[in-house]
Amino acid sequence: MHFHKTLPVLLIDLPARVRLSIVVLSYLLCVAIFASVFLTSHNGSILAIPVAVAAWMLKPRGALISLGCTILALIVFNSLSSGGILWSRSLLLTFLSGCLALLIEGAIIGLLRQALEMAQALETAQAAQLKAQQAEQEMAIALEHQRQLNQLKDQFLAHVSHELRTPLTEVSGYIELLSDYHGHLDAATQATYLNYVKEGCQELMLLVNRVLDASQASSEVNPPQIKAYSVVQVVREVYEHLDPRDKRDYRLHLDIPEHLTVWADQQYLREVLRNLLANAFKYCPKQTAVVIGAAPRESSARGTNPPAQVCISVKDTGPGIPPTELPLLFGKFVRLQRDLAGTTRGSGLGLYISKQLVEAMHGHIWVESTGRAGEGSCFCFTLPAAAHASLHARTNHLVSP
Repeated sequence: MHFHKTLPVLLIDLPARVRLSIVVLSYLLCVAIFASVFLTSHNGSILAIPVAVAAWMLKPRGALISLGCTILALIVFNSLSSGGILWSRSLLLTFLSGCLALLIEGAIIGLLRQALEMAQALETAQAAQLKAQQAEQEMAIALEHQRQLNQLKDQFLAHVSHELRTPLTEVSGYIELLSDYHGHLDAATQATYLNYVKEGCQELMLLVNRVLDASQASSEVNPPQIKAYSVVQVVREVYEHLDPRDKRDYRLHLDIPEHLTVWADQQYLREVLRNLLANAFKYCPKQTAVVIGAAPRESSARGTNPPAQVCISVKDTGPGIPPTELPLLFGKFVRLQRDLAGTTRGSGLGLYISKQLVEAMHGHIWVESTGRAGEGSCFCFTLPAAAHASLHARTNHLVSP
């Protein structure tokens, strides 16, 4: 129920002095009209106007005072017109019926005013209750959000401490061996230990960089430098900079049209591909295939001429991802339940960063997996197509040695 600001409601909302002034002015005006026009006919019906105004705009006490003044005025005018206080029977009956009518009028209008006040009070109470419920819901949402933030913080500390502890322990152990047995180790063993120390430091640096990248992605991704790039050329450049051990342990296949091009930021695109390949190498059994594919894709946008898109995918033959965990996979610090209790290492940031970078390039990223072992997962993302691809000239071969 909503009360619009009509004139009667606006009159009630006026300050008390203004309302009292209106009542007094209406009373004086109607008395003057009655004295000058209707006195000869003994018609006091015009005095019902100030009674109605007073009953509506003032509290019941003020309305009763106004009614008493009106009756007193009628007595005075009737006495003057009849030449004394001994009225005729017809005048007395007219006076009494008029007073009764004024009393009934004031009571009815007073009841209407009281009903309006009760309805307004009910509306105010309902609005306050609704506001309180909304505040309670917002508080519950804020508490749930805080709980999730605390949970993410705990997961972050657990993940990062675990990820830092392992390479630090290795680096510390090999440095201690080199320090304690420096004179007893041959050159080959020393070189091996130093290589382990170097790899541990690189892993620590990679983890720190991922945390910094995630922090930057949380605040704001730098505006991408969008240009047209050949997909197969960017993939080959990423392959050239892969860890030699990954090139040796996995068979990397390309299934990409030679002339397929996209609008992208080259650095962002490389980073996304590196993250998806690193994720595939982490879970894919050694000596199995990892396939990088790309193909034109119809845009899901509505319109007469939706922009063309290119879908790039990285498919592995690992254990797959449970369907219940797919919606959470691109969140910050999110890791699979099996990894939390297993030995697979990771910070839970690679896919989150990839999502930020893809969306900055006006694309979309998702994952497809049945969760069955051996069927693996397929990570896909779209980017705007820069030109029409030749579907006949494709790179479809093994690039790993």
